[in-house]
Amino acid sequence: MKSSGSPSDHYCATVRVAILLLAGLAAGSLPTLAAAPAPDAAAPPGDVARCVAGAALDLQRLLAPPPAQGSADTRAELDELLQLQATRTPAQVERARGDAELSVARFADALGNPAPLTEAAAPRTTQLLRDAAAAELAVVGPAKDRFARPRPYVVDTRLEPVVRRPTSAAYPSGHAAWAYTVGLVLADMVPERRSQILARAQEFARNRSLAGVHYPSDVLAGEIAGTAIAASLFACPAFQAEEAAATPELRKALGLPALQLPQQPSG
Repeated sequence: MKSSGSPSDHYCATVRVAILLLAGLAAGSLPTLAAAPAPDAAAPPGDVARCVAGAALDLQRLLAPPPAQGSADTRAELDELLQLQATRTPAQVERARGDAELSVARFADALGNPAPLTEAAAPRTTQLLRDAAAAELAVVGPAKDRFARPRPYVVDTRLEPVVRRPTSAAYPSGHAAWAYTVGLVLADMVPERRSQILARAQEFARNRSLAGVHYPSDVLAGEIAGTAIAASLFACPAFQAEEAAATPELRKALGLPALQLPQQPSG
């Protein structure tokens, strides 16, 4: 998606945060963003959502606030959405409508179009991604409530979304955060398809603007949030163990050989 005009201070700030997060994640050096809360004995087995508690990973400390209502930045974003609405193709609309569903099936093309990854065929993988999604919801839900940004179609009634109109606040995008959280986990398990998976995550996220339900800055904030959530999951021992158990199952389902982990230096 093209951005309109020169970047605002808001975009510059959020992009700087994204670069720092992604660089730390790629280098494997990003520290744990928050200590995981103590285990809850009543939690169901395999539930690692507490690795990334909403109160511990506070997106208000990571994200710039959204552009103010009535500001020039908000007007520019609304104009960009109206332009997208005027130029989106039937194929793009169909893709955006499909991406309203939070399902690993939406990553099928990036994974090489395997047989459907059903819970019966890949129970460990299904649970892993379910836990990653729970972590995303635990972090993004409270942030939406605190930022309380109205949806763009509420502000400009000329916008006509092609998907169901969500009732939650707009900022940050939960769909974008989910796509980046799940996409980064999948890319970690299937590194030979990392570029395809992350490109798909970006397309999935940006389709929320094409669909008319999110400002571009909502989507960017969701991408940053998803990156931070994934980084925190990767630093959590409970999630590390769950991912290690699920990875062979997923790779077998995709017809891929066992993942050769890099050897740790001795001494």
